[in-house]
Amino acid sequence: MTGSAQPVDLLPPRVPFSVLERGGHLGGTTAEQAVQDVVDVATTAEAHGYHRVWVAEHHAAGKSASSAPAVLIAHIAALTERIRVGSGGVMLPNHPPFTVAEQFATLQALHPGRIDLGIGRSSGGSTQGHRLLEAALRRAPDASARFPEQVDELLGFLHHRGPQQHRFHALPLTPHTAGVPEVHVLGAGENSARLAAERGLPFVYGHHLSRTIRRPSAVARYRSAFRAGSDGARPRLLVSVQVVCAETDELAESLALRTAAYVVAHSDLAPDGPPSPAREEFLAREALEEYAVVHGAPARVAAELEALVTEFGADELMIVPFELTALARCRTLRLTAAARRVRPAERTARS
Repeated sequence: MTGSAQPVDLLPPRVPFSVLERGGHLGGTTAEQAVQDVVDVATTAEAHGYHRVWVAEHHAAGKSASSAPAVLIAHIAALTERIRVGSGGVMLPNHPPFTVAEQFATLQALHPGRIDLGIGRSSGGSTQGHRLLEAALRRAPDASARFPEQVDELLGFLHHRGPQQHRFHALPLTPHTAGVPEVHVLGAGENSARLAAERGLPFVYGHHLSRTIRRPSAVARYRSAFRAGSDGARPRLLVSVQVVCAETDELAESLALRTAAYVVAHSDLAPDGPPSPAREEFLAREALEEYAVVHGAPARVAAELEALVTEFGADELMIVPFELTALARCRTLRLTAAARRVRPAERTARS
């Protein structure tokens, strides 16, 4: 191969990179700083060419500052110009679909063509205190089972569909925008995949959630069951993946282990009493494996992400920075974006 002064993409240019920001932070961080960190990550994503940035919905979670996606989306969209902004996602059974439709129609009116509505079926809380959280959210015990019905209501409101589509068709949605937010279904199992397929919607496969709940068959189910509908849409698969990218492989591993150790220590699975240093490292490495965290220098991260694209046939990758400070998450986003434009000689040397 002849030398070239121009960098080349390691990943096909057709595969956009996006960002899922979960609002994670260290204990002792003020609420004001934790929320500002979410905003800083979003503006960094725009500055480094990411296609979209989404914010999560987590409730009663001491490690997350992202509990109100619509509020954060409005602020982030006002501070950015190009990047698509959305929810990753709104946990639809927590909310009346009509309210969600009104919120996102308003966001669409404020920022036409830039708003995404990712939706999921969980409560957005941890397993501890789950029933209390559901009661506080006024979430019915059968809320998850009613998710398909709620999705149909939501789509009916957004697309102004007729009486055969949902029971509240007589209620006009305001503002009535010409365009609508892009709706995506989030999940890691076949039920969510099938729902997305049958409604002709993009599916976001939660590869980052945990190896213990990974169901790659969900991706095959999504493609086989997809129905194009009247708009002629085709299957579109987004895959979320946790990433730590640093200047060297060794530094990235150290940073990833540090985050994993913190996550384990503050999770439902935390061991009784402080573990020995050896036990702490073992648990941290186990967590990195469980959550399939891609970590390394730019060339290594690029190669692993390229393999992930090929494995799943992904149309888009959603990077989930596996770190707990805005500075660290922004570093990962900056270096991961740069990883797409490493020269071939540099890639070989760093592999």
